[in-house]
Parts: sequence; structure tokens; C-alpha cells
Amino acid sequence: MCGIAGAFSKKSIDKVAMQKATDTLLHRGPDAGGYYLDKSEKVFLGHRRLSIIDLSDTANQPMFSADGRYVMVYNGEIYNFNELRVKLPDQKWKTHSDTEVILELFAKYGVDSLAWLNGMFAIAIYDQQTNKLFICRDQIGIKPIFYYRDETDLIFGSELKVIKDALKQFSKEKKLEINKEAIPHFLHLGFIPEPLTIFQKVYKFPSAHYGIIDTVSGKLELHKYWSAEKHFLQSPITSETEAFGKYKDILFEVVQSQMISDVPLGTFLSGGIDSSLVTSVASKLATQKVKTFSIGFHENKYDESPYAEAIAKHLNTEHQTFKVSVNDILELIPSLLEVYGEPFADSSAFPTMLVSRLARQKVTVTLSGDGGDEMFQGYGMYTWAKRLQNPLLKTFRTPVYHITQMMGNRYKRGGDLI
Repeated sequence: MCGIAGAFSKKSIDKVAMQKATDTLLHRGPDAGGYYLDKSEKVFLGHRRLSIIDLSDTANQPMFSADGRYVMVYNGEIYNFNELRVKLPDQKWKTHSDTEVILELFAKYGVDSLAWLNGMFAIAIYDQQTNKLFICRDQIGIKPIFYYRDETDLIFGSELKVIKDALKQFSKEKKLEINKEAIPHFLHLGFIPEPLTIFQKVYKFPSAHYGIIDTVSGKLELHKYWSAEKHFLQSPITSETEAFGKYKDILFEVVQSQMISDVPLGTFLSGGIDSSLVTSVASKLATQKVKTFSIGFHENKYDESPYAEAIAKHLNTEHQTFKVSVNDILELIPSLLEVYGEPFADSSAFPTMLVSRLARQKVTVTLSGDGGDEMFQGYGMYTWAKRLQNPLLKTFRTPVYHITQMMGNRYKRGGDLI
């Protein structure tokens, strides 16, 4: 997990200030840091690196293209980067990193190359010849990019703290104000959906989009380069047997592509369907025992670690369980506020942070079961959020509530929700 930062200003940029803002991402990228300021002092790019593929200094960022025209910072991982190398048969590669592949593809094919990338990514590329800055986010929006924009400045980063720190450093007259428009969305969904954030003039860069900033005019143009509607369900599978076979093939292909790493790798294992499936496939593909990690609770009513331990035993993994108490969770609250930067109501953030701390002692990269519930519509909260938007429900929610309170516990909970 690396971190990127950047800025464009119609005035000059204070490089030292932006370096400090970039270094707020040190926890994301402890292995190396790099900074770029163009000759006009109007464009800055910063990077904090967590080395995963090609650990050499040559693969550090910002990285310049072979022709010297483009400079790039990037956070993420491209799983098909080796396959994409064939599109550049005459290229003399300096590294075996995915970063160089992205950059040289862009140098030759431009924005069309972005749709070829299979992975998770947040990319910023500056064209020193045309003075245009390109920003791109992956198709599903796994890797974050936040950006602040006003009449003179555009500041972006992997976390909100980059923007907050940058404004403090070189734009002291500009203060972030709470975005009241975002609060109802948070209360309704439990998170703040893109493009909104908790701050005015600060936005989540949209997934599956790239943006072009003309650093002469200051104009920002957003373009969509991918859509799920066009990519999926072009030829629906109606046979259950065929669907299971296809899913298995895809699952093995995906897990194998995400196990490419020059550093130790493991998996998070909760004992649920998704993480157990990923760990099972990883165990079949790995040449040695897979390291697995889970969180357990001293309080039995919260503890699901026996399920994870049963799966680990079945798969013969090198398993570690980290037992915590409710007080350990409560102590995390201040640090989680710092990590997320805005309201976020998913309680799984607590065990995720704890298991990440445990895993980092042994490995640098972990696979997890994240995404399974989204793919298979397993989260009832989305369905309920849609139901609760019904105007009739808003009109009659008070009498409905009182009726449910005379019924069983399940109905009472429903009444509380309404």
C-alpha cells in the first residue's frame, strides 16, 4: 500500500510544504519517498513507497518515462503487467516493476492504455511537453484519490490528511468547512458516497474515470473509460454447472495473479465463505504453507476465531490468532478517526485494523475476502437503504413503529430501524 500526493496551482507551489504533506502518508509507504516539482513550480507530485514488486531503488517514484516526457506517481498493483509488456516489444526495460509498464504504455498509447489495466490503482501522470496533468482511478474504486479544488489550486492525495496538511502549509487562508450535504448520506448509508466527502470543495475522484488538468487554463475535464454495464452480462450464463465451473476458473486466475510479490505474503482468515475460499485457492497455488491471520475475542459471544482455526487446520496453513478484548477495540477509536479522515460506520474496521497490525509482523502483503459480499449482493444494508427511501414509509413510519413494538423482537428491531 503506497501513497500519492500532488498539486497544481496557478501561483507557485511551496515544494517543502508539499513534501511535508506527502510525508503524512509515511505509514502507507515506509520504504522510500520521492518528490517532483516542474520548472514552472506549478505542478508537484509526491510518493511514499511500500516495496512489493521489484525492490530496487530503480523502481522508486516519481518515475520518468524513457523519453523523459512523462513523470508518474502511482499507488496500487497491476496484475496483468507482464502480459501488457508484449504491447511494447522494442522497449528496453529498466525495471521489472508494474510501474514502468503503466508509464511506458501511457507514453506510447495515451489514455487508451488505461482501460487495459487489470488491478487496483490511483495514478497521476504529468506531461512535461503539453503541461497537462492526468489523474486516473481503477474501475471499481479500490484505491482512493481525494482532491480539493478552488479557483486557483487543485490538491490531491491518497488520504484526506494530505489535503488538510497542504492547506495548512501553503494556503493558510483556506480552511476546510464541513459539508452538510454529506451528512444525510452518511446517516442513511453508513458511509459518504463519491463524489462527496465530509468537507466542502473536497471530492472523491470517481472510479473508472480519468481527469485531465490543463495547467495553463486550470480547467479539469473528467472522462469515463470503463463501465460495468458494458463489461459484464454481455453473454449471460444460464447453466448452473457452467457458472460454477467458470467461477472456479476465474477465482483461481485472480488469486494466482494477486500472489505475484517479491515480499512475504499471507491471507486474512475469518472463517467466513469469502476469506476461506481465497485461502483455500492460495494454499493450492502456493509452494509452501500459507500464513493466515485472524482476530478472536476474549468475550465468547463475539468470538468467531474457532471457525477460522478449523479452516486453517483443514488447509494446513501456518495460522495465528490474535485475541483481543472489547477494551482493545475502544482504544482504537482515536487512531481510526485519524486513518479514515471522515465518518465511516462499518464496525469491521476495528478487527481489520487489529489483524493488519498482527499480519504486518510476519508479512508485507495479505489477500482477503473483501469484495465477495459486494459481488453477490450479500449486504442487506443496501436493500434496506433503498427501501427506507420509500415516501410512503416516511409518511407512516410513526404509526408503523408503534405497531411493531407490540410484536416480536424481530419486528421491534424493524420498527427501530424505521
